[in-house]
Amino acid sequence: MRKLSLWVQQLSLILGGIIAGIFLGELALHLGGIKGMKKPKEPVSFDVYRLDDPAGGWSLNPGASFEWQGEGDRSFIRANQDGLRDREHTKQKPPKTFRIAVVGDSFAEALQVPMENTFWWKMRKQLNQKCTALGDRKVEVINFGVQGYGTAQELMTLRHKVWEYSPDLVLLAFFPGNDIINNSKKLEFYKRRPFFIYQNGELIPDQSWLKMSPAEHDYLQFSSVDYLPTWLVNKSRILRLVRQVDLNNKKSLVDAAEKKRFPNNFQEPINPVWKEAWQVTEGLITLMSQEVKAKNADFMVLIVSMGAQVHPDPIGRQSYMKQFGIKDLYYPNQRIKALGDRLNITTLDTVPRLREYAEKNKTCVHGFPNALLCEGHWNSQGHEQVGQLIVQHLCDKSKAEPSGSTKNNALVKYK
Repeated sequence: MRKLSLWVQQLSLILGGIIAGIFLGELALHLGGIKGMKKPKEPVSFDVYRLDDPAGGWSLNPGASFEWQGEGDRSFIRANQDGLRDREHTKQKPPKTFRIAVVGDSFAEALQVPMENTFWWKMRKQLNQKCTALGDRKVEVINFGVQGYGTAQELMTLRHKVWEYSPDLVLLAFFPGNDIINNSKKLEFYKRRPFFIYQNGELIPDQSWLKMSPAEHDYLQFSSVDYLPTWLVNKSRILRLVRQVDLNNKKSLVDAAEKKRFPNNFQEPINPVWKEAWQVTEGLITLMSQEVKAKNADFMVLIVSMGAQVHPDPIGRQSYMKQFGIKDLYYPNQRIKALGDRLNITTLDTVPRLREYAEKNKTCVHGFPNALLCEGHWNSQGHEQVGQLIVQHLCDKSKAEPSGSTKNNALVKYK
């Protein structure tokens, strides 16, 4: 009995010391003005705009809206009733309508600029106003772009959403800056997405991500502290500080890894992981092209520029290559174009047009004053030029080819 009493006294002293230590720690953080990072009680505004999607990992929440305060113009963003960043569209195609479906990532969703300034909005207006090859048809462009998507998710979007609208042309906005990485389960950090893998020579979906825990698929946003109740974390500055340090450490590790792997995007792959990433990427584009053509529609790949590729100063481009150890700034663009040439897929590279415009006007077509100039996403000038490039390509090609041509040109095919 005496031993038990002694044990209880020792335990009480230990617990009392721990409680006193926590109290003093909390007091010190309060006096020092150190708040740490709170655990969100409710989804932040951007998360309200997105929802979980068993097909694509995530998608836009139909009818949801929020105020965009990130890179670019501050603006009110709203998803339409079908969960697209676009105006409303009927699923049944109206008579005498030529429909273009745009699938892509953040360059297509384009939260950084008002909807009226996006390339897909501009191309619709210009095609309807200037393209005589359309005859009496009206062009309708429907945007399926979602921030963060890779080609695998864009293929799933094609299968689960796009065909409901019966498009005549599917335009894939492919961003070499990260799409190859997004398509690789071994290279991509954010695992909350479908991947495709080769099995017996066939490209099939890998849906193992559906069984992942939040800690696994939300690695960068999830701290071990987040297992605790939200009220407890947010009441304790010690826990908030631990959460902040944990998430900052994760971000630092990821940033270092990204900087190390980045140059691999711009050279012939020399290790098995990158070879596989390119194999899967090219397989996905091939599969998408085959499925589009099987629906008697046309397919085109728009190669999205990186800021460094179209920097207005050639010296700026050279400095960028030197800084990151890049061998060929245009390697991924050339490889996608070569794939298109082999498979008779129309590819349209935005780099030559944007680089020429940027150099001539000494201006950046990527970037914003509230972020990084000449980097990041297209600004309104970039979107304007890309819209004009697509319109020129479609209209000029249709004028050069007779009706009934078997070449890869949707405007001619559907006259």
